[in-house]
Amino acid sequence: MSKILKSTELTGIVGRSEMDKLESVYGERWKKYRARYEETSNLIKGDYPIQLDIELNASCNLRCPMCPISAESAKGKGPKTWFPFEKYKRIIDEGVKHGLCALKLNYINEPLIRKDLIRFIEYALHAGVLDVYLSTNGVLMDADFSEKLVKSGLTRVQISIDATTQSVYDEMRPGGDFDKVIENTNTLLKIRAKNNSVTPLVRVNFVRTDINEHQVEEFTKYWQDRVDMVGIQEFISPTKPSKNVKSKTSTNKAKSGFRCSFPFKQLVLTNEMEVLPCCTFWGEELSLGKLETPEQIIEFWNGDKINSLRETHLAGNYADIPECKQCVEGGLG
Repeated sequence: MSKILKSTELTGIVGRSEMDKLESVYGERWKKYRARYEETSNLIKGDYPIQLDIELNASCNLRCPMCPISAESAKGKGPKTWFPFEKYKRIIDEGVKHGLCALKLNYINEPLIRKDLIRFIEYALHAGVLDVYLSTNGVLMDADFSEKLVKSGLTRVQISIDATTQSVYDEMRPGGDFDKVIENTNTLLKIRAKNNSVTPLVRVNFVRTDINEHQVEEFTKYWQDRVDMVGIQEFISPTKPSKNVKSKTSTNKAKSGFRCSFPFKQLVLTNEMEVLPCCTFWGEELSLGKLETPEQIIEFWNGDKINSLRETHLAGNYADIPECKQCVEGGLG
């Protein structure tokens, strides 16, 4: 899979060029956005993050061993801690003024837990955000929810499956339902076709670990002609790992020439309003501070903390930052 993995990313994508088909939907705006996104992938920082990731709820319906939400049950908090819609609107409006193009509606949580998710999608699109997407484990994505997602105008959806058989899936995604997730994915594709819609583009994801490594080629072969894209993600050790997770041996080594693009393209806002410089588990260990007002986003974006992070990655010295070294090289420390 190395041929599809960029030296500034931790996820290789089969079918990445399928993103270009959205130019037929959004025209020149999409072309310009993707050109800007490519610049950030090449470590060229803009005046404002091209993308924001917003954690609408710090909770998940599964307990996957490679995820810190699983290891830290207290993180699965109720509706009182969820990201408020009014504050969300102010952040989106401020971002659009500065050229915000992309929005991911989750961090490491399960966004479909929020039954009011559709209004977050629609608000961002109507406000002028071009690319609104999310990642889900697919368990809650039944036909009714899929119909709403398609009609909302959601640009993309990424579904984490990580296996080709029930037994391996059960190890990777405890509490999930393999057959149901496959059915839900196929139902989403059928509903999209029924509505004669190009969107949302559908990507299935596979996180490589010692548990499922032997299925990566079969997974890619099965899905690449069924969905728009297939993502193969390198294993990233969780900050608080479950005793059940196995390290990914081939990931536990230095990556010569690796320079992370995340601090050049996006910021993450957690449900507790922490501002993070990247979207992996280890982003929480590199908090830039608490967001009090939407106007502060640009201050965090141009602040000393994130600029220092960028300089280290530009120099190819990610291993000088303990959190980045742990993230990039994997292992359980």
